[in-house]
Amino acid sequence: MGNWWSSLTADNKLKYRKYGLIAGFLSLLLVVYYASGQDEKEPVKEVDTTDLSLGSDLLEDDIRAKVDRDLKQVGETLAEMERRQRQYDSVLAALEKGQKSVPAESEPEPVNPLAEVDDAEISYPPPPSGYTPQFEEMAALDTVPIQAKVMGGISRAPGAELSPETTAKKKPSIYMPPSFMPAILLTGLNALTSELGDANPEPVILRVQAPAVLPNSVKANLKGCFVVANATGNLAQERVNLQLVSLSCMSLNGDAVIDQPVQGFVADADGKRGLTGIVVTKMGAHVARTIVAGLFEGAGNGISAAASTTSTSPLGTTQVIDTDSMLQSAGGQGLKSGAQAVQKLFLDLAKQTTPVIEVGAAKKLTVVIQKGVSLEIREN
Repeated sequence: MGNWWSSLTADNKLKYRKYGLIAGFLSLLLVVYYASGQDEKEPVKEVDTTDLSLGSDLLEDDIRAKVDRDLKQVGETLAEMERRQRQYDSVLAALEKGQKSVPAESEPEPVNPLAEVDDAEISYPPPPSGYTPQFEEMAALDTVPIQAKVMGGISRAPGAELSPETTAKKKPSIYMPPSFMPAILLTGLNALTSELGDANPEPVILRVQAPAVLPNSVKANLKGCFVVANATGNLAQERVNLQLVSLSCMSLNGDAVIDQPVQGFVADADGKRGLTGIVVTKMGAHVARTIVAGLFEGAGNGISAAASTTSTSPLGTTQVIDTDSMLQSAGGQGLKSGAQAVQKLFLDLAKQTTPVIEVGAAKKLTVVIQKGVSLEIREN
């Protein structure tokens, strides 16, 4: 050890001295810390605890009670079902026995309401004054039998059935409430807008393109059915109003047919009643010809007036035609009369040539059934 220390250099010796001082100081601190008792720990106090175990017996008793209640309920249900089954069997047996052996005269005999009435209790009205009945009349009255009538007791006779004539009149039907359905116009039309068009509507035919929509989102499969309608023009609205006439349907196999009158109208794609169309009028040419005829009438009137001399006197107005202007006056009168006839002709043609509203075919629209109808199904 001494040789090792002496072999060290001065710097190493200084370094080891510092390390030794530091180690000794730390050792002194540890000794002081442990000597002061800071490392003593307080003893942990034990807390009294109570065991809260439910126990296996209590859990088993709870499960057993629940199972017993379920089994009791199931047994009561089975007993009730067996009791009802016995009641049903007894009722069926009684019905079968009653159908097999029905007495011939099971209906009670009618009771005479006058049978239990004594003659002394019946009060007759007094005879009229001054009348003495003869012996023959009294004897005839005594021999008249009294027949009692039983009223009431109206009921349906057992085994009574409807006659074949009555059952044949009843046909199966389907009630169709107010609804709407998309359709397409199969035939084009030119609807008149005058009173003549109201008196003679234009018939058209529509084809239903999709099932009809009923209230509460219920749909009826009327796809492919035909709807016949009458069309009239309305010049003020420039639309064609369609009134439904009938609805015709047929089953796929051709066994059943529906052909029923219906009430409703048709709406266009804009949701308004009636179909939009193009207003076509051809009365302009006739009106122009009427004006030309009126001009010729005026010219004839002027020529006739130029060929005559009009004089006024206290006796009145006189018109004198010169002999040299006789031909001119005749020509003017003829032109005037002819122009009047032609003007009347063109005026009548203009009245007949009323505007029409033109609607082409294959137009998509909506058919609206505004009143419920019972659709009768007929055998084809």
